[in-house]
Amino acid sequence: MSIETPESPPSEIAPKPLGSTGRLLSLDVFRGLTILGMILVNNPGSWGAIYPPLEHAAWFGWTPTDLVFPFFLFIVGSSLAFSLRKYMHGAEIESSVYWRIVRRTIVLALLGWGMGISYRVFSYLFGDAASISLANLRYPGVLVRIALVYFAASFVVLHLGVRAQLALATALLLGYWAMLGWLPNPHDYSANLSPEGNSVRVVDRALLGENHMYTKGKTEKTDPEGLLSTLPAIVTTLLGYWAGLLIQRKGVNLWTVAMLIGIGLVCFAVGWGWGLWFPISKKLWTSSFVLLTGGLAIVALGICLMVFDVWGWRRLARPFEIVGVNAIFVFVASGLLAQLLGIVEFGDVTAKAWLYSHLFTSWIADPRLASLGFALMTVAFWWLILWGMSRRGWTVRV
Repeated sequence: MSIETPESPPSEIAPKPLGSTGRLLSLDVFRGLTILGMILVNNPGSWGAIYPPLEHAAWFGWTPTDLVFPFFLFIVGSSLAFSLRKYMHGAEIESSVYWRIVRRTIVLALLGWGMGISYRVFSYLFGDAASISLANLRYPGVLVRIALVYFAASFVVLHLGVRAQLALATALLLGYWAMLGWLPNPHDYSANLSPEGNSVRVVDRALLGENHMYTKGKTEKTDPEGLLSTLPAIVTTLLGYWAGLLIQRKGVNLWTVAMLIGIGLVCFAVGWGWGLWFPISKKLWTSSFVLLTGGLAIVALGICLMVFDVWGWRRLARPFEIVGVNAIFVFVASGLLAQLLGIVEFGDVTAKAWLYSHLFTSWIADPRLASLGFALMTVAFWWLILWGMSRRGWTVRV
């Protein structure tokens, strides 16, 4: 991880300009919107008082909150289309490219595990934990999945042409459907897709152990970032890559926007239809979920492309752009602060409970509105931090 300032050289060569800025503005805006959404849904005042659209679907189905993570993986793929594009035109792949991919993968995974370790350290230093134990450290997670998917997608796009990529994506989606539908019990399709009996949970329990899964001590049976469900998540990233490739080949114009929106709506419709047989589920990352959320991400990117790159609404873009260029930093930093607020105590309550009580529940009668107010305050706080970093020209890159 490095911090870049206006005086320091960039850590990597920027893609050739599509416009006057040298970056695809819509992609930074889309990333910023997605990260702000992630902060919003991860920081309610109370987990017991949340408006339904800001909660994940219990098992099958989807809510707006279920779009946040697949949107981010889609954006990872779109970014690959620009950061690796010179190799799509026959340029020799230097060993430094592989080193950069491996380094970023390791850093992302370490950040993910580090956040799990930090919670134990904070509990030991500021809470009531007697020791720093890693016996229940969760191995999967959001950043770990990003790392694995980024690694796999990078090698796919470097070494396979688009047709081979499409064939691989099709095989992954159909193979994952077959795997979940017919395993571990070939004669009980419904049980194989249940929270208790699905293959994702079976594999995680066998390879990781219950103590190292999200389900430890929780009512959920399946880890939402399980090992097996990472396979279809690679296709989510490839959808983003293909969208970025389309923008490169067709240019920044309204015809490209129309193509993106049309393709996105088709993917959404196919995913929704497939969901009648292979239910949409974020926790299983089902193939229908991949196409439905990927379709919506393509549409969203198309709209951002139209508004910010074709129409050039830069003033509207700026508040989100400054978030998008520091996405991983703010995700990690906001998570660490949330951990501290939930552990450090003021009197007989945690710092979070004290803030929530004094700033919101003391004068807002509706508990869900108070909870939303706390989440919005958190978003505003981190936006101000990022605005200050932007004023100094600081960008934290992984």
